[in-house]
Amino acid sequence: MFKMFAVICAVTVLECNTMHEDPPRTFATKEECIEAAIIKEKWTRDMLTDEDGYLSVEHLEVGCERVENI
Repeated sequence: MFKMFAVICAVTVLECNTMHEDPPRTFATKEECIEAAIIKEKWTRDMLTDEDGYLSVEHLEVGCERVENI
């Protein structure tokens, strides 16, 4: 099983938070998770982009990690 995470660094790469979906979604395969992560990253990037087209955070990374069966 896999779940999605997002790493968001607001000001510097040293000030980062790892976030998870709430409620969490789990995926049977890494490929399914990556497909959903691509969509989530685009949506999040759109939400965090200002009117001039600049990302309002220093760093954004969305990915997948293995979890034990729930």
